[in-house]
Amino acid sequence: MDDAAREAIAPGLDVLLSGVTEVELDDGSSESRGIKASLRDATLTIPWAGWSKGKGVPATVAFSLATDGNRVDLRDFSLSGETFSASGALSFTGGEVASVRLPKARLNRGDDFSFDMKAQGKGYAITVRGKSIDARSVVKLYAKDSTGGTSQGGAAPVTLDLEVDRVVGFHGEALSNVKLKYSGTGARTDRLEFSGTTASGRQVTFRDGRQGEARNVVMNSADAGALLRFLDIYEHMEGGTIAMSLAGAGNGPLRGQVDARDFWIVDEPRLGSLVSSAPANDGRSLNQAVRGEIDTSRVQFERGFSMIEKGQGFLNLQQGVVRGPQIGSTFQGSFYDAAGNMDMTGTFMPAYGLNRIFGEIPIIGQILGNGRDRGLIGITFRLAGKAGEPQLQVNPLSVIAPGIFRSVFEYR
Repeated sequence: MDDAAREAIAPGLDVLLSGVTEVELDDGSSESRGIKASLRDATLTIPWAGWSKGKGVPATVAFSLATDGNRVDLRDFSLSGETFSASGALSFTGGEVASVRLPKARLNRGDDFSFDMKAQGKGYAITVRGKSIDARSVVKLYAKDSTGGTSQGGAAPVTLDLEVDRVVGFHGEALSNVKLKYSGTGARTDRLEFSGTTASGRQVTFRDGRQGEARNVVMNSADAGALLRFLDIYEHMEGGTIAMSLAGAGNGPLRGQVDARDFWIVDEPRLGSLVSSAPANDGRSLNQAVRGEIDTSRVQFERGFSMIEKGQGFLNLQQGVVRGPQIGSTFQGSFYDAAGNMDMTGTFMPAYGLNRIFGEIPIIGQILGNGRDRGLIGITFRLAGKAGEPQLQVNPLSVIAPGIFRSVFEYR
């Protein structure tokens, strides 16, 4: 049975199902009959969850199909695959989803939750309860947006009320006692409130809300590293606290700041490359320039700070600084643009605790240290290319230059 034939007997399923299915029909009446189908050669999609079953993956579905005018009910619905399953009932009116009630649902191994969705006005109200959900597909769809929002789920207004004991994210991280309330339309968020607890017992809170056209986004976590790994944003950070506050109007960009304190960066390959690579046309690496080995395997930072501008398809950082007793760096530029490219420049300084002493000395600090967050010894750098794998460039003219002169050599 192809898409056209399936739409003729069960209108509305095209939202979830496409492709060829092998169907068995019983001898029931035209108003009610049992249906069994193999979905091996079909694609099954749940767009608002970022989940799909591709062609070639075995799955079966069975239900009792009942029709009454323009209403279609799928009763005793049962979907089964190797790593996923769901059971309950679905209803469609005029080819549109009227309700989905799945008391038992599992999209990934380890999932155990219930899903209830019903039409509400021109949109839908969704309630999720359960013991465990693997949220990686949802995180990938929504939280890692480098293209300026998502239109998944169409333009219908949606409200979501979720309470789950355990939510699994990336890099082995999970949050417990997760609560989420959301309302929005398409890519527009009107209200989002989230809370959870990391494995270390630290609280995570996030709020995105509007008053009229004024929008405010606030996020706090007492375990910054765990949160960033959970969201697959950055995997080399351990511990620390992080706070973010952004504001904007209408659909315009959000502007504000992010501030992290007392964290560690562990096994960051770009740090190792920065101190050990010799710049083009210059034989010295930074390690050679300072006549020592700068240990980047585990680096402590007292603070990381940046001003942020987040808009449709881009994220810009300005006045950025990370500093600690061993290493410090300033940075600015485009973290990603609409094409998924990065273009960041900055200054990297070893022995930052000693270096920034010069910056604290009146007059001398302005001449040698070039301000509070610049050290006496350092190099300028550029990270450019695809945001996931940028290429590192180092300016050889900046090695050992005093801060005020080093600014001359920064990439523009």
